[in-house]
Amino acid sequence: MPNPRLPLPVVSVPTVLLFIGGAMVWTGATWLVVNEAGPLWVTIPLHALVTFTMFTVLHESTHHAAGQLTWVNELLGRLAMPFVAAYGSFPLVRYIHLEHHRNTNEDAHTDPDAWTAHGPWWQLPLRWLTIDFWYARFYVARQRTRPPSERAETAAVVTLSLAAFAWLTVSGHGWELLMVYLIPQRVGLAVLAWWFDWLPHHDLGARRQNRFGATRVRVGLEWLMTPIMLCQNYHLVHHLHPAIPFYRYLRTWRDNRDAYLARDVPIATPWGRELTSSEYREWRQLTGSFDEEPPAPQPRQPSRFHSLRVAEVRPLCEGAVTVTFDVPERLRETFRFTPGQHLVIRAEVDGEEVRRAYSICSTPDSGVLRIAIKHQLGGAFSTFANTELAAGDALDVLPPDGEFTLTPARSRAGRYVALAAGSGITPILSILTATLQDEPNSKATLLYINTSGASTMFADELGALAARLGGRLHVVHYRTDERDPDLRAQRLERPFDIVGEALAISHERYQRGRLDGTRLRALLQARLHPAKVDEWFLCGPRDLVDMARRTLADRDVPEENVHFELFQGALPVRPSRRPGPTLTVTAGGKTAEIPATVGETVLSAALRHGVDAPYACIGGACGTCRATVVRGSARMDVHYALGDDEVAAGRILTCRAVATSPELDVDYDR
Repeated sequence: MPNPRLPLPVVSVPTVLLFIGGAMVWTGATWLVVNEAGPLWVTIPLHALVTFTMFTVLHESTHHAAGQLTWVNELLGRLAMPFVAAYGSFPLVRYIHLEHHRNTNEDAHTDPDAWTAHGPWWQLPLRWLTIDFWYARFYVARQRTRPPSERAETAAVVTLSLAAFAWLTVSGHGWELLMVYLIPQRVGLAVLAWWFDWLPHHDLGARRQNRFGATRVRVGLEWLMTPIMLCQNYHLVHHLHPAIPFYRYLRTWRDNRDAYLARDVPIATPWGRELTSSEYREWRQLTGSFDEEPPAPQPRQPSRFHSLRVAEVRPLCEGAVTVTFDVPERLRETFRFTPGQHLVIRAEVDGEEVRRAYSICSTPDSGVLRIAIKHQLGGAFSTFANTELAAGDALDVLPPDGEFTLTPARSRAGRYVALAAGSGITPILSILTATLQDEPNSKATLLYINTSGASTMFADELGALAARLGGRLHVVHYRTDERDPDLRAQRLERPFDIVGEALAISHERYQRGRLDGTRLRALLQARLHPAKVDEWFLCGPRDLVDMARRTLADRDVPEENVHFELFQGALPVRPSRRPGPTLTVTAGGKTAEIPATVGETVLSAALRHGVDAPYACIGGACGTCRATVVRGSARMDVHYALGDDEVAAGRILTCRAVATSPELDVDYDR
């Protein structure tokens, strides 16, 4: 999924200017009607134009795309609302519109905007004219589940608007109400329903259920169509990246065009002729020939273990140590890493081979390869590392791997949020340290959950980093032990801490209890509103990460902006003993044909027959065992370490993959 990484301005000046311009046009057109100084064939289109332009202001505020400041979005949304539909509240419209994004192209009882496209052709204009009535019905059916504050504001707005309409009518201004507001607004709403809903979403076929096919772009005549439609000719960009301001849709399309075209997105000309991606490329002359074969992918070099000497084992906190490796010069390039990657360690403990994956907690430019290991009750290797491992020992280590990464870019001005629990801080520390050092205009917030300060890994390092960055890193500690000294100090110094935080003097705060869904939703409504954040990094136990992912998805955070890694994945798969499919496995340049049992994973069968396949967690969490399906098919019960795009491209996690065809060929080297 392409990620535009366009920073949201503090205040979207074009959106503010659009509001000011719309208000001025409305005032002028209203003066013409009241003073009978202009014909209705001029004033009605002008007032309808205001409805159209003010909807864009309302729409931007709905997605928090009018700027980083929440109060600016809330204010602009409420100020624009009367020009669009005075009898509706801003929270009501925000809820209904976000339901459209959550359920795009479903039936009209699930996606409210589908009202404009579902029905016989002769009904469509009537549906466009009555879109607000359908919204009202949609909301009333769900109003009992809505927050009390939203319902109260909606009731107040409806009451005041109806009272104002009644007063104008009774006082003899019914004609002006009709000509200034009711008729132009109806025209404006019909045009909006036609251009915003029907044109982008109608007749998409089976593609409509795919996020890349949920709506179309309308290309050509951009010099005319873009200003007339206020950039909604590139409506697909909005659905893929809702927080991008409307005036940046065209730039986003151009910057990420190849990625969109590779997914065969719906494209049409201004006159409605559908184009394939190849036709679009030929029309735009993006390539010289469409018959050329794409270059063959380069085979992945098989990873193998290297023996590394332990340079230092140092206590980190209660029940945790850091392990630093001495990397010889000949292996420097092999062990070069990206912030967030992990190492797979192989060792013999009590006569048995164990493999574990540990994230690298140092940064690439430090020249140090270091991991942190927290003792787990009953954990064979973590117990060994915390009690017996010493400098001078040797461990077998695979080169760095993993997709839970962020490569810093000096020119970027990003806004990042990281959520870590316990030892989940190890990759997060590397990512935040490297990124904030190399991106001087970026900022980050870390939500860090631990039992107490004594067991908090890298507490001192985080405090020093936050102080050194002078406000660009804000750390919020969540402590589940009420007796934690940091919480008592927080209570005693609370007045000073509030002042310090307001003055950006203190960059660390302490909260009692866990970070649950309620707390996270509260953060998403204000300080960490999704529109203010470019990337999210989650690392912790599965329950916490799943909760955070669900909460972010409910707030329409794009999936490609949420990166996660788990402590552990699913439980091991238990196969039967009955004979099953035949597997052909390639690893390290060698190919073996092996029989599997029914329900047995590819990895289990490969290891049982002596194939030197890479693996670590066996729970679908680390991605070490990923391979490519060459022939046949397989299913996975979970694939935490693979994205949907990778799965669609034939990638599997062999620790979770079970063959669903009589023969299955997989290649670890691709």
